[in-house]
Amino acid sequence: MKEKIQGILGMLIIGVFIFAIGASIYRSNFSEPEFEVLKSTKISAPIKNALFWHEEELEKTSDVMVGAKLGLERTDFIEPLYHALKTTGLVNEEIKTMSDDATKRMIELDAYRGTEPDVWEIAKQNGKAYIFKTTITNVSSRKGTSDLKSVTYLFTLYDVTTKSTIWEAKTWRSAGFFGGMPKGEETITIIENKLKEAKII
Repeated sequence: MKEKIQGILGMLIIGVFIFAIGASIYRSNFSEPEFEVLKSTKISAPIKNALFWHEEELEKTSDVMVGAKLGLERTDFIEPLYHALKTTGLVNEEIKTMSDDATKRMIELDAYRGTEPDVWEIAKQNGKAYIFKTTITNVSSRKGTSDLKSVTYLFTLYDVTTKSTIWEAKTWRSAGFFGGMPKGEETITIIENKLKEAKII
């Protein structure tokens, strides 16, 4: 009887494991990334030649290993997003800075002794009427490892003159069952579609 119960428990554990793998594979390959538009202001014409601004914070203030993994997000997702939006004409110039908290942390670590540029002033000097800002606002990692579990992004389109928000959205990028963040093409496509719906591009 005891062996029978152990066998049933073993089968249940295997079943749960297989289900988890299947669900992870489905999410990684077939499910649509979560995406939420937070604000969308009606505009009269598509926006062109905005400044693409990537502001780092969690990349610098998180645990060292987590921060290093977040650094890969720039290569795997943020840079491809910039080039995709550049193709649409929405942006044509890019700048990367650190937030005040990130700058403070780098100074504390004696890894930085400069000051960050005033992006708003740079935009004005370069004749940019709009800024498209990308920021990582939350990150979770797997227990006992530095592998990323999920990364939350906030995208904000600003009017430079008034510093008001024209459009804002957030999305979550989640790692698969075996770790590793997914490719960003699907999320980038969703961003483009949402911007088209808002007649921004």
